Amino acid sequence: MKHPSRAGLNVQRLQIFRTIMEVGSISAAAKRLRMAQPTVSRHLAVLEDEVGFRLFTREPGRIDPTWEANRLYAETAGLAERLSYVEQTISTIRAGGGEPLRIMAASSMCFELLPKALARWQREIPMTEATLDSGRAVDQIRAIRAGEIDIGVAGSLGALPGLRVTPMYKSGLVAVMPRDHLLAQCDHVSLEDFARHPCVLPSGSAPIGATVLKTFDAAGISPLRVMTSFTPSFGIGLAKALDCIAITDELVFKALADDTIVARDIAGLPHVELVCLERQDTPQRRVIEAFKEALQETLQELFPRS
Repeated sequence: MKHPSRAGLNVQRLQIFRTIMEVGSISAAAKRLRMAQPTVSRHLAVLEDEVGFRLFTREPGRIDPTWEANRLYAETAGLAERLSYVEQTISTIRAGGGEPLRIMAASSMCFELLPKALARWQREIPMTEATLDSGRAVDQIRAIRAGEIDIGVAGSLGALPGLRVTPMYKSGLVAVMPRDHLLAQCDHVSLEDFARHPCVLPSGSAPIGATVLKTFDAAGISPLRVMTSFTPSFGIGLAKALDCIAITDELVFKALADDTIVARDIAGLPHVELVCLERQDTPQRRVIEAFKEALQETLQELFPRS
């Protein structure tokens, strides 16, 4: 007989051995386990090779356990219960049971995009709860590094020390204005239009705002700014109240649009990228990967590409 391999003992064969000990014969064990008798005999022979000693003595019409078999049976007491517990744990992990998934995203994403993505996600991971909070990119970065949230959803962020940045979607920037605004008659808005019409611009301290202001500077254009919006969603309300144009992205416009405003493409402005943020030093978690998949599928559903 050979000694146990480094791979360890096979749990199924140990269960077969325990069943034989309990019912007293290979045929009765095969019946209880709903297995063919030759299969049970083969598993027993392999187990004896693995442990390196004989477990039963064979006599015509009967088998008797050896001293070693009785010792092994005693040492493996509770194996079925422990295995059942492990199987339950695996089922719980598979279904997402455990700590809730903590998410933070821009407020505009929390009205339609994130609720739809989370509904899709929960169908895949039914036993996990989620907490959803709103916050700017700088708030998300701080909360992730402090361990207060598991994942953030932000826009236009490059590489960040200690963070895993996963691109999800490229969103176009649009000019938002009241429906009766002069530029609403146009198919698109140019960068020069912002120098001729009062406008609300995003803050340069935010990722989208930095991209916008850098583009205007590179084109040598000085926008006729009347106000600054630190959050893209606030720009829509300001455009309506001030009867001017504001810059936001298509995700925000879709979430907050009504019959009083319109959006027009802006020629010359680059797209911004929606990304997911996580701590780089944490292992990948199935519920987070499932959330990112659900988010991407929801984005494709809401913004189908031609």
